Amino acid sequence: MALIAVIGSLVVDMAMKTPRVPAPGDNVHAHHFTMGAGGKGANSAVAIVRLGGRALLVGCVGDDLLGQFELDALQREGVDTRDVIRVPGWSTAVAFIMVDENGENAVLVANRTNETLTGAAVEACLEPHWDTLDAVLVNFEASEAAVRTAVEQGRAHGVPVIVDAGPAMGYGPATWSRATVLTPNLKEAEALTGHPLPDDSSAGRAARALLEHGPAAVVIKQGNRGALAVTRDRCWRVPAFAVNAVDMTGAGDAFTAAMALALAEGETLQVATRRAVAAGAVAVTRFGTLTAMPSRAEVEDLLARTSAGRSADQVPTDDEPERWPPDPTGDERAGIQGGPTP
Repeated sequence: MALIAVIGSLVVDMAMKTPRVPAPGDNVHAHHFTMGAGGKGANSAVAIVRLGGRALLVGCVGDDLLGQFELDALQREGVDTRDVIRVPGWSTAVAFIMVDENGENAVLVANRTNETLTGAAVEACLEPHWDTLDAVLVNFEASEAAVRTAVEQGRAHGVPVIVDAGPAMGYGPATWSRATVLTPNLKEAEALTGHPLPDDSSAGRAARALLEHGPAAVVIKQGNRGALAVTRDRCWRVPAFAVNAVDMTGAGDAFTAAMALALAEGETLQVATRRAVAAGAVAVTRFGTLTAMPSRAEVEDLLARTSAGRSADQVPTDDEPERWPPDPTGDERAGIQGGPTP
């Protein structure tokens, strides 16, 4: 089984199902409340295990009851938590999540404990594992120094690095430019480029602009439109799956976990993107974050049942050439194979 190091946040999630997200001054009665382990790092680590891989988690929790609650939940799922640091005198990060009747969410996070993870700590935690690691997955809920170190160390050791560019944090290209795959959602891509992305054409231009900074591939998560994948000489879109969405909170974490695992297993970027879209689709069909992470059987069943899971659409437009100037160092440097050639 492939082993993936996940560098990212651990957060105890307190989620409410509500008729609508309250406006200032509102008092809205929620339908449902749950508390569980979560955080982008924790969610992706659990998804990797459920999808058939092994996950080594690097992050921080406080030395409080919520920290132990988080660790216990992760260990029950089979996540290796030996490199999770307990920070004396700090409280574990907490997220208050409100999900409306359309499955849309608003999230308030007290995240400071995750921001204490230093680059030096990431380097020390990863050092004993390079001989056995197949990929590194890192997200922007960790400190910028931690993200930069994870990317640099992964590439220095010849290990593919997948960067989940969420949440939008204003981290510059110096932090993520050496990623194998950079995967923001639409809002995060807007934040990275400084431009609105109302359609596929603008999303394609944004992906190309991000690609110019150095990543071998950019995959933009487009929610109910699927995902747009771009390398230096290829572009394609994987359509979304038709599912009954009830909570979209954990979709991105499931997406990046499935992509990282597929690449670690030696799949092409096209196959990895298709699996990622399917994993995100399964996650939105149930309420919660960590508990919503999909199993490999669920993802494979959705791929088998849905025609969208068996093909990727080319998306050339009038201002997107069918073949971009190939970069001879692109896919080779990435350690990945691209998608369909137009």
